[in-house]
Amino acid sequence: MFQWLQTFMAVFEAQNFTKAAENLFISQPTVSLHIQKLEELTGSELFIRNGRNHAVPTESAELLYLRAKQLDSLWENSLSEIKQLQGNTRISYHIGASQTIGVYMLPQVLPQLQEAFPNYDFVIHIANSTVIFKKVDMHEYNVGLVESPMIAPTIERAIFAYDSLVLAGNQNSDLWLLRESGSGIRAYTDQFFQQENIIPKQKIEIASNEAILNMLQQGIGKTLLSDLSIRDLTSTAPPEAITRALFQIHHAEFPQDDFQMALYKLLLETFQ
Repeated sequence: MFQWLQTFMAVFEAQNFTKAAENLFISQPTVSLHIQKLEELTGSELFIRNGRNHAVPTESAELLYLRAKQLDSLWENSLSEIKQLQGNTRISYHIGASQTIGVYMLPQVLPQLQEAFPNYDFVIHIANSTVIFKKVDMHEYNVGLVESPMIAPTIERAIFAYDSLVLAGNQNSDLWLLRESGSGIRAYTDQFFQQENIIPKQKIEIASNEAILNMLQQGIGKTLLSDLSIRDLTSTAPPEAITRALFQIHHAEFPQDDFQMALYKLLLETFQ
């Protein structure tokens, strides 16, 4: 059945039976047979055939894909842990971090974590909070560090620090530099606009704190950003102080591992 699920995930991602077969190096009839077996097992249609070999996922497929990805990640982690018990492997550990945390906070604690977990190879993913929640939910990231107060039924979260948001840049400018939708700071910016009754006359959406900071240093535009990242820019406090919590998150169905507990403790000690 595990092979059927691997085939299913390939079809789901390619949304095409032929491409899935090519990616898996198996025949298209084999792909079709695996999907048929899964549909018989689940009692549900997984793909709507639309045109030549095109496969549109059904609602049942959406749910099964989420669970299959979680199972696949759990399987890989289990293999790594078993090999670690034998002392003959290294563990790849995936950390998702929002930009402010990933750029300005995480580097301050990684050296100590590397020393405490010498068999770990850390993979740091810088993304916005929405992406990190999704990846942690699908167990693609082992742990997440986010700036958004989002909640999800499968996610447990704990506050490890707070930061303040400030107004930076040319305050006389009509141009607002905004992070993309889904980022933690964008959610707070939209809330700030509503509270202050601001409708931006001009705006540029940029999915990078560094790019925004570079524009501000050139005297272009203004923005709302964390006081952790303002460098030598002139900044002012907003009319009403904006303090936000920073969270460590993990999947609720899996117990916290030793690294997650050590990371949380170190973040608390460093930033509170």
